[in-house]
Amino acid sequence: MTYHLAYMNLRGRGEPVRWVLKALDVSFTEERIDVLTQWLSRKNEFEWGQTPVLMVDGVQLHQTTTICRYLGEKHHLASTDLWNATRQQEVVEAFHDVSFDFSLAFTARIKQDETLKNNSLEKARKRLLEIVLILESRITDQGWVLSHDMTWVDVFLAAYLESYSAYFPEILEGVSKTQALMECVMALPVIKAWLKIRPHWSSLEDPQNFL
Repeated sequence: MTYHLAYMNLRGRGEPVRWVLKALDVSFTEERIDVLTQWLSRKNEFEWGQTPVLMVDGVQLHQTTTICRYLGEKHHLASTDLWNATRQQEVVEAFHDVSFDFSLAFTARIKQDETLKNNSLEKARKRLLEIVLILESRITDQGWVLSHDMTWVDVFLAAYLESYSAYFPEILEGVSKTQALMECVMALPVIKAWLKIRPHWSSLEDPQNFL
């Protein structure tokens, strides 16, 4: 089985997929599409007109959460308890919903619409503060979300937490279990190695220039 990830030259919604692929220690190739110079001319290559896309033996698989869930279940990094897996998915979808506001802010920045950018970022910040409190309540004594062992959900959430906290460090205040989960995933040798070599933030999404 071969995997090829196509995403823009950003972290965004592609970063959780990268982390899950790394955590699984499966071989994959990646193509980074320049969002300013290549995306519009290549958009129609993708069935849903969006990325990330994971090519699985040449077949396109779309949507970040769908890709990560498939990988987790395929490679035995998923909860086998249907109820717990379903409640994990609640948290996953809530985090992914926030990425919509970040996408709006990102687009607004390209269009130099400061009002929309700031409003979208503030909406994301407030929602994240609410979501992280719920996440905190669902982390077990073993340190994982509704599981005794790490699943793809933990890796997915850690990737988003690492990115979102670069914009809003306060989302990790007072949630020790959530912070510990993120740090445990980041300490995995394969993730630790990735963090050392991954491309720096795109200038379009760099928190230092964005806020």
